[in-house]
Amino acid sequence: MSSLTALDRRSFLKQSTGALVALGFAPLARADEKRPVREYRLVAGPAEIAVAPGRVWSTWAYNGQVPGPMIRATQGERIRVVLENQLEEPTTIHWHGVPLPNAMDGLPGMTQDPIAPGETFVYEFDANVPGTYFYHSHVGLQLDRGLLGPLVIDPAGPEGVADREFLLFLDDWLPTNPDDALAAMMAVTTPGMGGGMMGGGMGGGMPGASSATEPPYAGYLANGRMGTALDALAVTRGERVRVRIINGSAATTHRVGLTGHKLTVTHADGQRVAPVDVDTLVIGMGERYDIVVRMENTGAWTLLAGSVDAAVPGIALPVVYGGQQPSASPITVWPVSLAQGKTLSYAGLVPFDGRGGPSSGRVMTLTLSAGSNGAWTINGQAYPNADPLRFTLGERIRFQFRNMSMLRHPMHLHGHFFQLIDRATGRVSGPVKDTVLVEPMMGAVDVEWVADNPGRWLLHCHHAYHMEMGMMREVVVE
Repeated sequence: MSSLTALDRRSFLKQSTGALVALGFAPLARADEKRPVREYRLVAGPAEIAVAPGRVWSTWAYNGQVPGPMIRATQGERIRVVLENQLEEPTTIHWHGVPLPNAMDGLPGMTQDPIAPGETFVYEFDANVPGTYFYHSHVGLQLDRGLLGPLVIDPAGPEGVADREFLLFLDDWLPTNPDDALAAMMAVTTPGMGGGMMGGGMGGGMPGASSATEPPYAGYLANGRMGTALDALAVTRGERVRVRIINGSAATTHRVGLTGHKLTVTHADGQRVAPVDVDTLVIGMGERYDIVVRMENTGAWTLLAGSVDAAVPGIALPVVYGGQQPSASPITVWPVSLAQGKTLSYAGLVPFDGRGGPSSGRVMTLTLSAGSNGAWTINGQAYPNADPLRFTLGERIRFQFRNMSMLRHPMHLHGHFFQLIDRATGRVSGPVKDTVLVEPMMGAVDVEWVADNPGRWLLHCHHAYHMEMGMMREVVVE
């Protein structure tokens, strides 16, 4: 058992309050306040998951289900999760995107000892910043076995953006052992242009892809079910449906769209943005988007998702108005209206409250590429043989991500939010996020963040196999 002491919490809250205010978030509550506690119990263990009629996945899961149970709290409450490890190897849980004390971040050997088989650990942290998040194991490739689940922090007051909501948890399905897939990828890697790797759909995680470039996925899952075996979502004309989209995939960048409707994007990585209408959005591993759909086009339609590089969507969820029947004709290719329609871009997203200003941080360029022996590197170094990135508490930093490879890299920073920079103007005016997708072949994204949360953190590619092959760095806030 382990939990933070009152002194640990008080120190964290005192040091991080000022910088959170600078980013536009409400001040954190005092550490000695009594908060309502939302307590959950998770058991990590072997499970048999029915992903489709007649198809059973022997894997690992939380409480016997994939994705794991929804963990939900209201801003101002405290979340307490008791994790029991019934696996045959150690495990942890990382709370992806949630600003919390370093000791609760779930990094084995860095913020905590791995939880041994048969042992229990208590995670406890305050639900301070509303948003759509998720949780997953941060040990090896356990995420690709199904050890992941949704986490939502509701605002203390009503947002009024929708009448009801629906969760769309995206995943790629690897019915075999991910460690075997990694060994095959490491054994047959071919250097490509700019230090990249050849083939594999630009890191899209395409089903049946060669194990030399991507894991051999058998398909995609939506809320734990094969994307072609989903029950219909019933809707009513005139209602506004909020869809919380979480890409929990280990190696697949998804495109999402709904035939016959626009998607109004309201949140990026849980943080509210000025609403923007699009036909489709691209969501990298670890990213989350909340959308609102105005149900104003009576009929039977399909919510589609799948690898951004594939012509065939791997997920087809029927969306049916009352009194209608789902279409009997399956969609075999992306409709032209979606494939050639307006796609969400970071440039089209601005914070709901308009926060921003000139960039004033220390500049650090981070070059993403491939090294020798199948390694993926940041500035030519592959973890763990990589120098930590060290910063002083309260320091403002500008990361310049430069992708010199042929594959996409969704870069995720633990314990902090960052804000995207308009590279044309140099102003910090883009969305507030914790994960950003850096496109291949000279792709460039600049972000600025405040080192407001002391401790040892990680910056890494959220493509699980790229991370395992070295694309991560320790970030130390001293």
